[in-house]
Amino acid sequence: MRKIIILGVIILLALILWGVTYYLAPVEKEAERNTLQEKAGIFAKGVYLRGRSEGNLSWEISSDKLSIDLRYKHFVFEEKVQGRVYRDKNLSLYIKTEKAEIDKDKNVLKIPGELYFETEDGFRGEAPEGIWYFDSGIFVSTKGRVKFEKIGEFSAESDIFRFYTREGRAEFEGNVAIEAFY
Repeated sequence: MRKIIILGVIILLALILWGVTYYLAPVEKEAERNTLQEKAGIFAKGVYLRGRSEGNLSWEISSDKLSIDLRYKHFVFEEKVQGRVYRDKNLSLYIKTEKAEIDKDKNVLKIPGELYFETEDGFRGEAPEGIWYFDSGIFVSTKGRVKFEKIGEFSAESDIFRFYTREGRAEFEGNVAIEAFY
C-alpha cells in the first residue's frame, strides 16, 4: 500500500511539473515566434506600383522583383528599379537603381546601393545611396560622394545632396567641388 501511495504522489508531482512548464513555455507562443521570423509572404515579378496624394499621382515605382512581408509594412524591390516622384502632376525626380525598400512604419523609401537620378530642373547625377521621405517629399543622400551636373552649365561633387520634390529645389553641402562650363 505504501508503494502505491508513493507512486501516486510521484505521478501527481510529475503532472503538476508538466503543467507548470506549459505555462512557462507554451507551444502556441513558440509557434507564433517562428511565424513572425518568416521571410516575405508575397512575391511578384514585373511590378508597377503607384501612390496618390489628394487624388493626384504622387509617386510610382517599378521593378523586376518585389517581396512584401506578411504585415504589408516592408516592400523590397530588386533588379531594374525605377522610381518617379511627381509635383503638380509633373515629374519632379526620377531614380534608377538595382534595389529599393519601402518601410511603411518609417514612411520612407530607402535605396541602399548606388543610384542614378534626374531632377525636373535638369540636374542629373549618381549617389552611393539615398532616402526619400514620403511625408516631407525630401530626397537625401549623405553617405559618400554625390556626383551631379546640370547639362551645359556645370558638374560638381558633394558629400550631401538634398532635393525638395515639392519645391523642385536642390541643395549641396560638404566639400562641394564645382566645375563651371563657359
